[in-house]
Amino acid sequence: MKRKASAADLDLVQDAHKIEIMPLGAGQEVGRSCIILKYAGKTVMLDCGIHPGYSGETCLPFFDSTEMEEIDVMLVTHFHLDHCAAVPYVTSKTPFRGRIFMTHPTKAICGTLLKDFIKLSGGKDGEPLYKPTDLTSALEKSEVLDFHQTVDINGIKVTAYKAGHVLGAAMFMVEIAGLRVLYTGDYSRQPDRHLPGAETPPEPPHILIVEATYGISRHEARHEREERFKRKIRDTVLGGGSVLLPIVALGRAQELLLILEELWRSEPALREIPIYQTSGLAQRALSVYQTYVEMMNADIKAAFQIREQASNPFMFKHIVETQKKDDLEGSGPKVILATPSMLQNGLSRKIFEEYAPDSKNTIIIADFAVQGTLAKEVLGNPADFMTLDGKKKPLRATVEPISFSAHADYTQTSGFVEDLAPADVILVHGEHKEMERLRTNLVTLGKEKAKTWTVHTPKITKSVVLYRRPLYAAKVVGQLAEKPLRNGATLQGVLVQQGSETSIMAPADLDKFTKLKPGRIKQRMPMPLSIPFSQARLALEVVFEGVEGAEDIGKVEDAGSPREQALRVCDVVKVTYKPEQEMQMAHVVLEWEGMAAADLVADAIIAVLLQAGEEPIELSAAEKARQQALDSGDIKAAADAEMQIVVALLRSQFGPADVDHEAGIIFLRVDERMVVINMKTRAVDCPDVGLKDRVELALDRLMTAMRPCSL
Repeated sequence: MKRKASAADLDLVQDAHKIEIMPLGAGQEVGRSCIILKYAGKTVMLDCGIHPGYSGETCLPFFDSTEMEEIDVMLVTHFHLDHCAAVPYVTSKTPFRGRIFMTHPTKAICGTLLKDFIKLSGGKDGEPLYKPTDLTSALEKSEVLDFHQTVDINGIKVTAYKAGHVLGAAMFMVEIAGLRVLYTGDYSRQPDRHLPGAETPPEPPHILIVEATYGISRHEARHEREERFKRKIRDTVLGGGSVLLPIVALGRAQELLLILEELWRSEPALREIPIYQTSGLAQRALSVYQTYVEMMNADIKAAFQIREQASNPFMFKHIVETQKKDDLEGSGPKVILATPSMLQNGLSRKIFEEYAPDSKNTIIIADFAVQGTLAKEVLGNPADFMTLDGKKKPLRATVEPISFSAHADYTQTSGFVEDLAPADVILVHGEHKEMERLRTNLVTLGKEKAKTWTVHTPKITKSVVLYRRPLYAAKVVGQLAEKPLRNGATLQGVLVQQGSETSIMAPADLDKFTKLKPGRIKQRMPMPLSIPFSQARLALEVVFEGVEGAEDIGKVEDAGSPREQALRVCDVVKVTYKPEQEMQMAHVVLEWEGMAAADLVADAIIAVLLQAGEEPIELSAAEKARQQALDSGDIKAAADAEMQIVVALLRSQFGPADVDHEAGIIFLRVDERMVVINMKTRAVDCPDVGLKDRVELALDRLMTAMRPCSL
């Protein structure tokens, strides 16, 4: 009867097929992007950032919700702090030992950005999250890859695609055992003044993990947005006011600088009004932008191909880099670009507190405003705000949201989902309400387009669990590859994994294609024999080859002693007879080379010899007593009889056995080795592990044989 699959078996199958995706950050929030992907025994960390609205360790992802030491690889999409700033913390303060990958520009700019971040990352105690040496170590461990390059990390294939957003930003296609997962990070399909839009991978993913930053909002057309931006700045400065642009030092800053430079160049009336770029970091990063011009759009590439300095779009004529107090605090209209973009601290916060009470001034929020930051707060047009030193000040300046944030809007995201048509869409990096609105719209879109995708919106540390049978690819080599392979045919061989390469080969080819050497396992098993060896041999002849099959079994051999005898069964199992001697009862020793056919023959020989032996007298009486007890409902008497049966059968298989009926203990002595069996607990105790395993198996089979079969 075929054994039914147990719950444990089903659990093992489910575990092998289970896909688990858990946000350690960016789950129904914007900030600290960090997603864990687990499948087929592999673990991938997607991004590792901080939350700009918090400080100290509270800004970190929830690393204690996963086994950091099990992570095989970390993939960093781009250099913004909410995607990369926790990397040195992970490499220096957790058990993480995996590899780290990012693009060339991301690594180049991360080092510069994070040096400044260290100075600002302390909590109330002033302690930074990590030291400069930790940053240096993390960068040394980080490896780089190019767009469209595929790397294989111990069976995890990773390919980078352009994500738009900022210089070097990548989407990662992760393939594990045939499962393709695309993680967008922050992406934009809309080209801007210096970057191309995000690519669509040629092969669609089964699962898409996509940002939901703007939910179902739609961006202004690029031309309309830029004209509104120019008009607001022109009206403010010509009206005697000043403009504050809180920025991220890299990414949107370069976009805004290109627009401002064009505006000042085209309008002479503005040229006497200064534009101050206060971030030395942005200036220093321009060399990186020049180095990786091939990653920018066609207009920038064309400009750089002209060697005259005047053609370099990042050599600004009307923009001054300065942090001088006299410049920034001087009277008269001016435009100031200052970090950080969320107005939490730093120079942008200081200038905001100075400009906010004056109605002539304008603060333009050009990036996505994260919940819990001052930038988000002032977009609600409050009458006043609190300064960093706890004072209340009026907010009379105009706060204008003109988003240059290079995040996908609903038009881009819905089009991306429709083009890729994944089975599952997982939304991250978005506020709860926006994510739910986006989920609803995507579900509706799927129904309209007759698509069957499922949309998930996991919270932080809450896993999305899916199931998919892993598919493994292996190269057939050696003897197995000599014959043409038919589709769907069964192939038998040895599966060998060497690094990222998996091969199937015949056992005889192991030494040709690997450093492995085929080995042989010799099995040896003694068992008591209570009948003459001639009778045992007759029983074997009858079962294996018929009454006249003695010659096929093989003639009796001299086994080293005049009284020892040996024969071979089916030419795979040697049976040696050991006659009774002092301190040793008569027995046979079975020897064979471990393989499926020989194992089967050995099992059959054991069954034949046991059946051929005379049934112990006490076994017959015990079986009769047990049946009578069961018929009368006497459970205790039935248990006692069962113990007698077990003792009789163990004695016939292993040798002398003593019993302590009161304690329920059986004592076996096998070749001077003692085995103690507790029948109440089914526990077997023996210093010889091999013998213990044999007795446990025999006991389990005996107990199973005395139970009714399931029908």
